[in-house]
Amino acid sequence: MLKPLTEMLDRAEREREDSDSAYFGALMYAGEMLVKLVGAGLVAAVQDDRERHRYRLEHQLVRASGLGTWAGVIDDVLTGPSSQFLDPQAYPTQQELTQWMPANTWQERAHLDISESVRFVNLSDQEPSNRFQGRDWFKSFVRLRNGTRGHGAPSTTELGLACIPLKSSILEVATNITLFALPWAYLHRNLSGKYRVTAWSDLDETLENLKRDNSHSLTDGVYVSLREPRRVNLMESDAEGSDYWFANGGFAAGKYEMLSYLTNDRLFPPSDLYLHPVEQLPPSETQGIGLLDAKRNTFTNLPDPLPKYVLRPQLEDNLSEQLADPTRHFIVTLTGRGGIGKTSTALQVITTLIESDQCPYDVVVWFSARDIDLLESGPKNVQPHGVSIDDFAKEYARLHNPGEMHVRGFDPREYFARQLAGDTIGPTLFVFDNFETTTSPQEVFHWLDTYVRNPNKVLITSRDRRFTGDYVVRVQGMTYSEAEELIDRTSDSLRIKASLSQEYTDRIIEESNGHPYIIKLMLGEVARSGASRPERIMAGQDEALIALFERSYNRLAPAAQRVFLTLCNWRSSVPSLAVEAVLLRPENERMDVQAAIEELVQSSFVEEAFDQVTEETEISVPLSARLFGLRKLEVSPWKAAIEGDTSLLHLLGAQNSGPTVELGRRIDRLFKNVANALSSGTREFSEIRPVLEFITTRYPFGSVLLADLVAELDLSSCDQERYLLHFVEHPESHESPAGPIWRRIADIRRNRGDVNGELHALAQICRLETTPTHVLSNAANRINGILRGISLSREDKESMFRGVVNGFELRSSRTNDLDSTDLSRLAWLQVHLDDISAAINTVERGLALDPENEYCRRLSARLGELR
Repeated sequence: MLKPLTEMLDRAEREREDSDSAYFGALMYAGEMLVKLVGAGLVAAVQDDRERHRYRLEHQLVRASGLGTWAGVIDDVLTGPSSQFLDPQAYPTQQELTQWMPANTWQERAHLDISESVRFVNLSDQEPSNRFQGRDWFKSFVRLRNGTRGHGAPSTTELGLACIPLKSSILEVATNITLFALPWAYLHRNLSGKYRVTAWSDLDETLENLKRDNSHSLTDGVYVSLREPRRVNLMESDAEGSDYWFANGGFAAGKYEMLSYLTNDRLFPPSDLYLHPVEQLPPSETQGIGLLDAKRNTFTNLPDPLPKYVLRPQLEDNLSEQLADPTRHFIVTLTGRGGIGKTSTALQVITTLIESDQCPYDVVVWFSARDIDLLESGPKNVQPHGVSIDDFAKEYARLHNPGEMHVRGFDPREYFARQLAGDTIGPTLFVFDNFETTTSPQEVFHWLDTYVRNPNKVLITSRDRRFTGDYVVRVQGMTYSEAEELIDRTSDSLRIKASLSQEYTDRIIEESNGHPYIIKLMLGEVARSGASRPERIMAGQDEALIALFERSYNRLAPAAQRVFLTLCNWRSSVPSLAVEAVLLRPENERMDVQAAIEELVQSSFVEEAFDQVTEETEISVPLSARLFGLRKLEVSPWKAAIEGDTSLLHLLGAQNSGPTVELGRRIDRLFKNVANALSSGTREFSEIRPVLEFITTRYPFGSVLLADLVAELDLSSCDQERYLLHFVEHPESHESPAGPIWRRIADIRRNRGDVNGELHALAQICRLETTPTHVLSNAANRINGILRGISLSREDKESMFRGVVNGFELRSSRTNDLDSTDLSRLAWLQVHLDDISAAINTVERGLALDPENEYCRRLSARLGELR
């Protein structure tokens, strides 16, 4: 029995101690919960189809003012139009509720018990039928429930008598129905991508794997496992399993009601998802023409190219080159944001190819999964022509009408697979438009990838770049000249051309990022309401923003949503390094920020620019996506945390337009702004230190800046030393000489009396080829001074300073910039290494340069004594 029912029946038993009427009322709540659990579970088991049967059922139930509608929907799923789309995993439940049941089955026992309860409360004087189906129980319960709430309500005695068979009846259904033997759970996706799985029944391997696997993308909610997790949209709960809510009517333009039978608490989720009509929608303007018509030497159902299309030569040439050669890249993917021009470009290129003399295809078949037409007047819902492999296979067979199609046992799917793999009807181009709206894009993609063979080719248009195929053509915003031509044509047709200045045209192109649909929407609003700031125009296009981004946003992993909303809250391009640093601070839940950014790029939510020098990425959010994100942010539970993250990003300073500021300069600005914030008391160093430390992991010079900041704050010298050491440990990424940094490290160690540590730092200075001669000489002088006052073994001296002496000698032999004093210091190092003959030679060279040099003369005298 599912967890919610167990808790509800436990509550009923507690009510039993109060009164029979309270006990009966609690049992009635348990029965209502049972009806809705079965109804919601069966509706979830209806697979997606182009007629949207599951949506039609959910549309009814969120508006249902009575339990009778739920019983009617159960009948529809079991035997009505929706039954043909029922998932096979639900077939056992369908059979046990629709077959005529023999005696001594749980269905009979449940039927007899509910009939007895009905008689006890004087609702029926008929004997229960000897012939019944399992689904009859739901109608009987509805009759009992409605009858006991009407006029002439039963007495307390009658209710008490009805309780025993009522509970028995509920238990028979709840413990035996196969639907509840399937795994049920509430899934909450953590920012890590893995799921917290709150079990409502025994879990299967699929749900268990979600605890460890972060490759899935399921929104939080109640799920039943039907080969794959299927969301139960008419129910809500939470990761703690603290309560359970069921759709309960009260539908209005903005919300509908969900009721908890355990606590009587209510939720009011937005009703936006259920505002679309359930009647059959009109076809898309880009749906295929319905038959294979001859165009030049090719048979095709391709729709005509869209009117007012603006040529995009570079993009078209790239796609045309890939389609013109059927022998390579079997699957080509045309990707980009919604409304960016994928479909119109594909239609234009394919039409041009067909009309040329070099078209390599005998057949071009166009499949459309589009469910929204982005018209200049706004987005309009349309009926997709196909959403699954079976839909596409049936359409393909209908178009070709092969003789075997009329033979008993013909399988359109198997026939479609053969045609993809072969060339029995000649080279064929299969085009799948709006691929992301298929019911299972990943499954469809793998199926196509498995079967397509030369000389056939598949072209996919999709907002989602995860379906990359063998070659990807990415559709980005129009070039300036293309966008300008689109504005010119559109404004002319809207009769507003004269009112558009060049400056306003430039602003539209800049704010839209050359996005053609956004440009058309802006111009349409200008025609209706007059010129306004482009950003203000887009902010009022709620329907367009939802149409462009809602579906893709819901498919994002929580970490990607979290990163996206953070970026939307700061209107500036941001280095990916800074985004990671801010989001990985200890206050936030751990997440894979790099993977989240990659997902946002793949889903066309953000733009990225790669810096070849620093190998870092600069991320920006286009205006339309940012405005959509700001809407989501207003109701996001992450809003407070995102405000904190954004306030840290502000310290980078804004980067709105023009050439991207070099990363090093932005990091410098960050540290200066941090220093100002710390000195003014608006920030605490403990709060911001983890962010700065993370930046140093990918930008080592940040360690020097962090050491400067620690010194300015008069904090521990050990921290300064640690940060400076981090910089010199990454010589491959130095942006400034390491010698001065080692000098600082030596000074820090000297000040705290760490003699060996200072010697080590000085030795590192001397080993660097880039160290200036005077710095090298001064470091050697300091080493000699220390060695006069301490005792080191010959082995320690040899290991620490032999490299220094060798480097000094090498420089002496290669350059002429060592003077007598420099050579005297080298000679002293040789003396400390007991290399007396080498020291004598070095001193003699020094005296040859300057016979009066007092350091060489004194050392020469000393060496004379040692001979």
